[in-house]
Amino acid sequence: MIVDAHTHIGFSGAIIADPASLAASMKKAGIDKALVFAGRINGCSTQDLLGALKPYRGILYPVGSLTAGAGKRPSKAQVEEWLASGAVHGLKFYPGYEYFYPQDDWLAPILELLAKYRRPAIFHSGDTYSRVHVAKLKYAHPIHLDEVAVEHPQLRVVMAHLGYPWIVDAAEVVYKNKNVFADCSGFVYGAFTAKNRAHFRECWREFVRISAAPERVLFGSDWPISDQSSYVRTMKDIAGPRATDFFSKNAVELFGLEA
Repeated sequence: MIVDAHTHIGFSGAIIADPASLAASMKKAGIDKALVFAGRINGCSTQDLLGALKPYRGILYPVGSLTAGAGKRPSKAQVEEWLASGAVHGLKFYPGYEYFYPQDDWLAPILELLAKYRRPAIFHSGDTYSRVHVAKLKYAHPIHLDEVAVEHPQLRVVMAHLGYPWIVDAAEVVYKNKNVFADCSGFVYGAFTAKNRAHFRECWREFVRISAAPERVLFGSDWPISDQSSYVRTMKDIAGPRATDFFSKNAVELFGLEA
């Protein structure tokens, strides 16, 4: 089984893609299940996401999102209802796009709820999407997740994109904090070229060497930004076709999916 731990749908803005297209891409790539993220930058609220994914239960799993704007995010009670009911399998945050740090005070009560219900907090980390020119990298540096992990030891944190290009810093955060995970998504626009693949192989080896935590690294593509079929082929070559924990077990256990 293969689980893609990092995909999106969107209705406006940076990404426009629907669940049917995602399901078709997964079938082509040999992917069985996917975590799908809501996000304001894609014009997809958590409520929009929940409605769109209803026909795909057991295949596409919703991950909600909260924005930094106080008047634009759901109440703490609404978030707790989503988590308590199992409607969402985690929450995704976009620091570089919305100008906040992961350790900002407004997030602490939400992170406590995630810890309470044993659902992960996923943070965009590292480089930002080229179509979003107003993004600011200082908010997306993976070193900020060290403070989150220390202050919330029961919270499981997912660092998206291996924190690239800060691979060494990102790997150290994972090595130091046993409650921090990482996904390998978003290293290429579209499909991998031979040059992309060679560069990614170097990044992967460095990250795994320093982090020393293969049980806390997840397969993810960043569809529709990255091509899922190309991602699966590339990661089978780099991580090995028998890396079953990386391709499925790690995400199944972290997100509470049906095996």
